[in-house]
Amino acid sequence: YLYFPNQIRDCASTMSAITESLFKTIKGDIIALSEICDIVKGKQINGEFLSESGRYYVMNGGTEPSGFYDNYNVEANTISISEGGNSCGYVQFNTAPFWSGGHCYTIQEITNNVENMYLYHYLKSKEDTIMQLRIGSGLPNIQKKDLAKFKVIVPAIERQKTISVFLSLLERKAEIETEILIAMQSEKQYLLRQMFI
Repeated sequence: YLYFPNQIRDCASTMSAITESLFKTIKGDIIALSEICDIVKGKQINGEFLSESGRYYVMNGGTEPSGFYDNYNVEANTISISEGGNSCGYVQFNTAPFWSGGHCYTIQEITNNVENMYLYHYLKSKEDTIMQLRIGSGLPNIQKKDLAKFKVIVPAIERQKTISVFLSLLERKAEIETEILIAMQSEKQYLLRQMFI
């Protein structure tokens, strides 16, 4: 069974469709994001202090780390949302401690009635809507006050746990499919090189 980029895209679009359908049918309280957590803006580090590798990555306005630093200001298992730049509104779940830069919001002190992973999956499913909160054209950004008003559907905690486990498994499946594709492409390149030795 061969894996191709189309199958990866199909897997991602299937997950997106399932997630969208799931959150459309869910029932619960509709609450502003600021009522269930603290939205904390990160602290900027001068670029000269960043390195190309290190213990803690630095998240800023992009979808990838902007470098590495010898310290962190946010604990592991924290949701981050890009605040500025072309990727503002990008939602990420950080499984390791990291440094949140000046163009990054982190979701902290989540209330007891909201499951961390549920909130991540909900916000990730609404990423396009969050990105529409951006203002400005030169260096677009999302204002904290607008993010604070963003509405979240909060069902019963047991329902949240069921949803987050299910969506986390789907997300992991997509990651595994991608890892298999990369491994197979690498194997293909190796075999092709062997043919011409």
